[in-house]
Amino acid sequence: PSTNSVEGYGFVAAFVAGVTLRRGEARHEFHARLHDFAESIEHSLTAILLIALGGVLPLLLPFLDWSGAMIAVALILVVRPLIGWASLAGTSLAGRERRVVAAYGVRGIGSIYYLAYAGTHVDLVNKEQLWAIIAFTILLSTVLHGFTAGIVVERVTSEKPAE
Repeated sequence: PSTNSVEGYGFVAAFVAGVTLRRGEARHEFHARLHDFAESIEHSLTAILLIALGGVLPLLLPFLDWSGAMIAVALILVVRPLIGWASLAGTSLAGRERRVVAAYGVRGIGSIYYLAYAGTHVDLVNKEQLWAIIAFTILLSTVLHGFTAGIVVERVTSEKPAE
């Protein structure tokens, strides 16, 4: 049965299908090529979204107050690392590697989708403020992680013992 026929969530279904296929075909040459292509598309779409976000940022920042800015800082420096750390329990990552993956984790671009989805299903009272917080969070994450990720990942990977 399709995801829609059982009233499932397509985003989750696509994720599960991708993980399942990846496990089944992980060593196939086509898998590597497809992964590289998908990664290129993801980077391109992320760049387009960041450019669009930069275009609307001047319209959103007037709705950002100090409490919203503090929420953004807390999301990046506290909430995401803690949730990332907890979600990596039971994996082979430990110590510094686990901290780096937890802190840098997934991008906040998905937040745009989730707020847009929520906005079409409920009447958000403070819609502009929510968009401003998300935009500022993504901006802050892009700047902070953009300047530090390469250095941090290089340090962590250079400390790994040779296999």
